[in-house]
Amino acid sequence: MKLPTVCYRFLAWQSLLATGSVFVCLLFKITVSSATTAPDLDRADKISVDRKSSPPVMRLAPQLIAGADNFNPTLKLLPPTENIPIPPPPPPPTPPNQTTPAAETNAGAVAKPNTVGTPFAVLEGIQPNINNSWNNSGQVNQTIESTAILRLNNGDLLFLTIGNNTYEQLGVKTVTNIPLGIEWETKINALKVRPGVGVDILSGATTPNFSLKVDYPVTAGLTVSADLQQGAYKFNAKTIGNQISAFRYGPSMFWQIDKETSLFSSLHLGNYSDNNQEQQSFSRIERKLGEFSVAGNLFTWNYRNPTDKGYFTPPDFLVYTGEVAWEGSVIRDVLSCRLSASLGGQHVNTKDSDAGGYQTKCTAKISPNFEVDLGYSFSNVKSHDTGGSPATSQSILSQIRWKF
Repeated sequence: MKLPTVCYRFLAWQSLLATGSVFVCLLFKITVSSATTAPDLDRADKISVDRKSSPPVMRLAPQLIAGADNFNPTLKLLPPTENIPIPPPPPPPTPPNQTTPAAETNAGAVAKPNTVGTPFAVLEGIQPNINNSWNNSGQVNQTIESTAILRLNNGDLLFLTIGNNTYEQLGVKTVTNIPLGIEWETKINALKVRPGVGVDILSGATTPNFSLKVDYPVTAGLTVSADLQQGAYKFNAKTIGNQISAFRYGPSMFWQIDKETSLFSSLHLGNYSDNNQEQQSFSRIERKLGEFSVAGNLFTWNYRNPTDKGYFTPPDFLVYTGEVAWEGSVIRDVLSCRLSASLGGQHVNTKDSDAGGYQTKCTAKISPNFEVDLGYSFSNVKSHDTGGSPATSQSILSQIRWKF
């Protein structure tokens, strides 16, 4: 039985959380829950508990881009410095014991620490990211971006990003993009704040952008976040050529229910420069079963107006999938991989069809300070207008982490 369109358009975030609770109950029936206390997590975008054997998660530029495939947990990214050790500052040189008249005079004074020679910032790592994605409508997006991570002498972090991206599409002139950006991450008591500014140098135009994300740990294992983003909508060559920009914002939350069970839920709204508006929501419940895991995903998406300016604008869109994954070590301390497959259904523009895909990602640890990720994903979840034909999207991801 099909639900009326209005049910999909106005599906509230609270309903998603309720659905997530149902998933929790089902998963608990499958496996006895652990009594271990949930660890304290301070990232709202951490989808599952990190294990020593788990490969680091690839991180791309933050996006609130529409499309259910973009909410895959391996694309939900950790900060690149999450696992980078902080080297202790070198101790200041100890001068030989000397007694001078000045020293004798100020013998009772409190000595001030010697800050001479402490650098303002230390380079902790460089992280190149490569993403090549394409679909069966003739759209090819390739992004090559590198981020330098610096730690300031007060413990804050700076992320400096530069790249060279290309966007190709049938019947549209290829667009080149050079993104330049800087983000600053700091903490105000328990509140983590990460503002960022930048500029996109595009073919024929230059567009400024800014972003802001805040994370707050409500309790051990429960973190709420809010983020916003303003900038060029780099969906494809046509949206860039039409100079479409978007302002997106919304809350999200991550709940580590127990050591093996987690729930993530988000709601995002968008306002476009062509006066269009969007709403998208996503919920994911995941249960670890040793090296395996099972998960349920629910995604909704709708736009107020249709458009011919290059981006997909479904008036009602609902995707639900179940997912099975394996993650473990292939070669101990050298190569680890994650394999996942999902299957479910999608309701797009009053039509129903199957939805699913699969994804692989491997991490090779070349040395203690040098790691390489390589991944591939395939999905038939609709993210572009294909008329009556099925949609397919593919992506190859690569990341290098060079720690200092």
